[in-house]
Amino acid sequence: MKRRYKLLLIIVSGIIITIIINSITLKNKITLVSLGDGFSLGMTPYNVAGSSFNDYLKEILDENNKLDEYNNEFSQAHLKIHELNEILEDNTLGKFTRIPIKQTIAKAEILTISIGLDELADASLEGNITIDILENYLKEYNNLLETIRNFYDKKIIIIGLYPAYNFDRNDAIEVNNSLKKLAGEFNSQFLDILPFYLNNEYFLDKTSYYMNYKAHEKIATLLEEMIL
Repeated sequence: MKRRYKLLLIIVSGIIITIIINSITLKNKITLVSLGDGFSLGMTPYNVAGSSFNDYLKEILDENNKLDEYNNEFSQAHLKIHELNEILEDNTLGKFTRIPIKQTIAKAEILTISIGLDELADASLEGNITIDILENYLKEYNNLLETIRNFYDKKIIIIGLYPAYNFDRNDAIEVNNSLKKLAGEFNSQFLDILPFYLNNEYFLDKTSYYMNYKAHEKIATLLEEMIL
């Protein structure tokens, strides 16, 4: 009889320990959510999505047994920042999960935001990038972060911009300086990828402003250093 009780105690103890270990492991895992435009999706010169820095970061987390979930369904090529703000305001459902965007973000431990490259590149082909265009973009970015911080208090990483078409280096520097300031105001981190623009190895085709997989892999390793 005593041996039965001992065996039962061992089994119960094992179950309890397993539950505790699984609980601790689950708490240490990361849900990664990305918001953004074509760069966030890893768009290529061939107008199809490849592997983005978010995808490579997902792989890194998975390899380190740190990944819980990954969601990029609110990243969309040529998405404008005012459109993303409207998606947030309407609390739009994810196209795959059918979960509202605010609920999706709230669940994340890491939120990456990369938006503006498509919008400003497109605008530059229609005319000069004016002060009004840049100020409106930054105003919308402020609104975006303000909205998110109303319900989300974990890590936000803002990915900076680089020159594209007639959105030139001076414009990119000006915008990035303002994004760094916004990152500080909203307790977020900023990753400057402007130096990558000078490396021809990071472009498959100079007729397109989208960087190649090598650049996205490098960005992912920089993000890894920021979060692990």
